[in-house]
Amino acid sequence: MIDMAQHYNIKFLKEVEGLSERRIAKKLGISRNTVSKYLNQSELPTAINRQRIYGSKQYSGETKRVLPVIDQWLEDDLKHWAKQKHTAARIYKRLVDEYAFKGSASNIRKVVAKRRKKLQKVFIPLEFQLGHQFQFDWGEADIILQGRTLRVYLFCIQLSASRMRFVRAYLHEKQEAFLDGFVHAFEFFGGIPTEGLYDNLKTAVQKTLKGRDRIEQETFLALQAHYLFKSEFCNVRSGNEKGRIEGTVGYIRRNAFVPLPAVQSMEELNDSLKEWCLKESERTMVPNSKETVAQMWEKEKGYLQALPDQVFEACKLVSCQVNKTSLVTIETNQYSVPCQFVGKAVWAKIFVDQVIIVAQNQVIAEHSRSYERNQMFTNLNHYLDALLNKPRAIRDAHAFHSSEIPDVFKRYHRKMREQEGAIGDQKFIRLLLLHREIGLPKLTQALIEAEKTHVFRYEVVHDMIQQLTNEGVIIHDLSREKTPTSLLDYKVQKSNVEQYGLLTGGKK
Repeated sequence: MIDMAQHYNIKFLKEVEGLSERRIAKKLGISRNTVSKYLNQSELPTAINRQRIYGSKQYSGETKRVLPVIDQWLEDDLKHWAKQKHTAARIYKRLVDEYAFKGSASNIRKVVAKRRKKLQKVFIPLEFQLGHQFQFDWGEADIILQGRTLRVYLFCIQLSASRMRFVRAYLHEKQEAFLDGFVHAFEFFGGIPTEGLYDNLKTAVQKTLKGRDRIEQETFLALQAHYLFKSEFCNVRSGNEKGRIEGTVGYIRRNAFVPLPAVQSMEELNDSLKEWCLKESERTMVPNSKETVAQMWEKEKGYLQALPDQVFEACKLVSCQVNKTSLVTIETNQYSVPCQFVGKAVWAKIFVDQVIIVAQNQVIAEHSRSYERNQMFTNLNHYLDALLNKPRAIRDAHAFHSSEIPDVFKRYHRKMREQEGAIGDQKFIRLLLLHREIGLPKLTQALIEAEKTHVFRYEVVHDMIQQLTNEGVIIHDLSREKTPTSLLDYKVQKSNVEQYGLLTGGKK
């Protein structure tokens, strides 16, 4: 179809200059039929008219035959994973193989593109109430931890109304990290929204039922009961339903993790991420508003539910059996407990950064959590009662050779053993038991002071402990007013040397 300029030239050459249709066609380089067509056309070739004419093109009978099939395949694709849908080439091949289609592949490509546009979803602009909803998702990013590149997992959460973000990095996406993230997020936000929107993650959902119904994980229900919020889950493979957090994850990765952060610990990384969230809130505007995210967040705090008095225990609870070496096994690693629990069943609370072992509702052991494999972590105090009966074992005990035991202990034990043999082992274990009364720091200080005397005996250390524990004690005179009446007239008689002589028979 010709454009408006050509239409003008045809009209002008014919009606003003009086040229014939043949000469007009030759001068403009178009066919004579085209000249005749537009001279006889009453409507101007505006954009609307051109669109109407081209849009009125009808499909061939062969294409019309397979249109319902193409539409059905495209509708079915909407229910499936985005990366596993029909391409136009695949549709053409199936039409040829299954429906003996005789048309061209290029025609099918045009048909598929046009039919897909008709199937596109309509998204409705949303306006969230303050304090009502948050959206959550996991993300991934690389960091440099102590000089080594490492993949970390990002707990990303955003308040839907104010757009305030919170992100925290973990070494995994396990349930304890999932729960721990909410504890820190709610503390950061200064309260709790009414509901949260999630994907169907295994840490939250035990089983997906029909529609939006879910059987939720027991620990996740405990989290909701503690903080009093409810959960909503997206339809399967419908992450777009929580579009705000979906975009936030990518934004965080591109802005907070480029270039790769170089840190010495996860604590350092998470402190910097919290600071980044605060700075972003001050410079970012809330869409369709004249306020920053920080300003809107300050308003939203007034609509959030108050935090409970107690912090939720963000841990996974596991039942364990204490073996003969007073160890429990948790995820291939072994952790010690007091030896009196050998052979008994205990519970392990597995947190992100520590392992707490409980028996009979009492904490019996605490260890820093390790993410290595097949490692052993022992506490010397757990074995001291057993070492009283087997003192020689102190020489090779795993707990005694731990890096947490100061070197002065090993030096002092070596000297005691050299001087007194097996008796030295027994006395050294008695020394170790003193730390239960005075603490490890004071016992360490006493050993250092005793070592300076070059006398390696239990009694020397005990005297040093007495000096340290009594150090700084000030004795005050008792005023006459505060002295009990019965003591005011009390007299101490002087010793009579002559009486002592009588007792000894006069011998000195």
